[in-house]
Amino acid sequence: MLKNICPRPWGLVTYYVLFVMELSTRRVKVAGVTPNPDGQFMLQVARNLTAAFDGFLLGKRYLILGRDGKYTEKFRCFLTEAGTNIVRLPARSPNFQRLRREIHSFH
Repeated sequence: MLKNICPRPWGLVTYYVLFVMELSTRRVKVAGVTPNPDGQFMLQVARNLTAAFDGFLLGKRYLILGRDGKYTEKFRCFLTEAGTNIVRLPARSPNFQRLRREIHSFH
């Protein structure tokens, strides 16, 4: 009888994709992909976005965020300390939803 050494995930797995977009050019960068967007993951994404050599937010003054709870306080504080102004959108912002649907249609 064969023994399965590597367990295989069965069923569908949801992955969360965090992307950032430069509004003037609509250039999109995938900042991270994970099945579990916890606080540690979000903090690492903040570090990557503000990296001194190739961070997406270099030279950017603002980051517009939705109201999702995944944008933790530590995530927002790290970005603020790095010199990025955080702008929180009002709940149910229709234009933000439209941009998100446009990105979703790329795949």
